Amino acid sequence: MANNSILSSSLICCLLFLLLNHHYWIFVEAAPSASLVTQLPGFDSNFPSKHYSGYINIDGSGENGKNLFYYLVSSERNPKKDPLVLWLNGGPGCSSFDGFVYEHGPFNFEAAKSKGSLPTLHTNPYSWSKVSNIIYLDSPVGVGLSYSKNSTKYVTGDLQTASDTHAFLLKHH
Repeated sequence: MANNSILSSSLICCLLFLLLNHHYWIFVEAAPSASLVTQLPGFDSNFPSKHYSGYINIDGSGENGKNLFYYLVSSERNPKKDPLVLWLNGGPGCSSFDGFVYEHGPFNFEAAKSKGSLPTLHTNPYSWSKVSNIIYLDSPVGVGLSYSKNSTKYVTGDLQTASDTHAFLLKHH
């Protein structure tokens, strides 16, 4: 049984890899205009590329189903030709948005100078978005901003997380 589970997880990961490498431009082009992010607190300039954020319901059950949060940063160079990176920080527990904020996102965050003020954002010269499109995905349900109003939807595990991620990729475009 364990070997079948490992094989299934490996197969799903391979399919995700193939899907991402051959159809990455679809994700950038298919991002809904209503999800366009045009400003963030602490940043008073134009973004270096287009940003999109929102929820994708992956099981057709609306708010009672699985709603995965994503933040898509399009490439600053050539979104149609540059690769797509799917960033999964790990779960259960840590939002993938952590990578956006502290690791390789398009901004560096400078701590607030006084209590009650906002951090200041500066463009990150080493951002991965210089050469790639990036989807930061909070997965599984219950991690970061991903949610369900139905507690039975919080069942997780490697195979379920891989399956949910696959469903997200299919629904996003």
